[in-house]
Amino acid sequence: MSHASAFDWKGMENAATAQLVAVVRRARAEYPDEHIYGAMFHEFHGDGDVIYWPCLTVGTEEMLARVLAAAKAGYAKGRDSAELEHALRWSGPDLDSVRPMIEAGEAEGAWAQRCQTAAAAAGGFAAWEKVYNRFLRTFPRAAKRVRTELVREGVVGKDFIAIADDEEGELIPLSLTKAQLSRHFPEYDEEAQERARLAALPVAERLAELMPQVLRTVEPGPLIDGYEEMVRELGEAAVPALLDAVTRRRGQVIRAIMLLAEINHSTPAVIAALEQVMTDRKVDRNARAWAAGALARLDRMGLIARHVAQLPIDIVARGLADPFTSFRDHGKHRPLDYGPLEAVLREHPQLVEAVAKELEPGRGYCNVDASEAPAARAGLASPHAFIREHARLVLEELEEQ
Repeated sequence: MSHASAFDWKGMENAATAQLVAVVRRARAEYPDEHIYGAMFHEFHGDGDVIYWPCLTVGTEEMLARVLAAAKAGYAKGRDSAELEHALRWSGPDLDSVRPMIEAGEAEGAWAQRCQTAAAAAGGFAAWEKVYNRFLRTFPRAAKRVRTELVREGVVGKDFIAIADDEEGELIPLSLTKAQLSRHFPEYDEEAQERARLAALPVAERLAELMPQVLRTVEPGPLIDGYEEMVRELGEAAVPALLDAVTRRRGQVIRAIMLLAEINHSTPAVIAALEQVMTDRKVDRNARAWAAGALARLDRMGLIARHVAQLPIDIVARGLADPFTSFRDHGKHRPLDYGPLEAVLREHPQLVEAVAKELEPGRGYCNVDASEAPAARAGLASPHAFIREHARLVLEELEEQ
């Protein structure tokens, strides 16, 4: 049984529910004449090491009016009133200027600590992230329970909602029904409409709109990183547009390089373009490293080795390590195989230390499936300790799934 599955997730959900219910009840008792419109979990934090319990804020229309008036008289003078009100309505830190938000008590802090311990025991950054993502998704479920309980008791009206609000906004839709989401957060409907509009376009027209967003050469649209996802879903059909961006160095070329690796469709032209970026000293060093990584993920480690004498060692090391990191898991990928890496290291033993550093435990390993287990087990016999350790940890993670 994995550490994550052994953790008492339901118990933590109950604790989150009980805490927010208690906070709203207290607000009702302390401010009986104010209209409570919502409550939120916010200020989530997990950095690969520490997990913090979120803060809690209860919003009333009267609080919001005071915050809005202060903002319009100060830093937000001249800003659209409706837009500003919506932003402040669900901003715990801004509402905090009127009444302090609630932080974790001893019991909630203990739950966060236990979850942190489970995440650390999971082994590796990718496994840690899985535990943390499950931690995050506990709070939307708690928020739904809070609303049901408080409306049933008559503590709040039926217009009341409770949400979990992380920095990316991914938890808000999980906290609400579709009708609630449409009413209180219409920007999410805008995303759905934009996605549907783009999906209905012919492929060439769709790419013409997606690529400027991916390359960040236009003002960001409502889908944020969703444009990359749509390009990735096009697969081979997107390769010519991505190749053109890499060849002509248009916009944030790293994004096009990453997508070429994630689509995993190599042609001689793609390989030549990536090689050119990797070896071009005029190109940003980070982009060169991403190009090396894309070549490795497209099974061209030998091409990296061919340029070892001319490349900075950090670019070589990052490239060779890339197929074994969590970045490999984005999009399509080739099966795990330590053979090409070991072949390069036999030819260039001076690279061992640098590649080992790139693949230190905690840097974020790839996840393997059952079909890759034989290759991982073969890695246990590698002459390189860091490969043996990588193989051991990915197999442990596979066994716990």
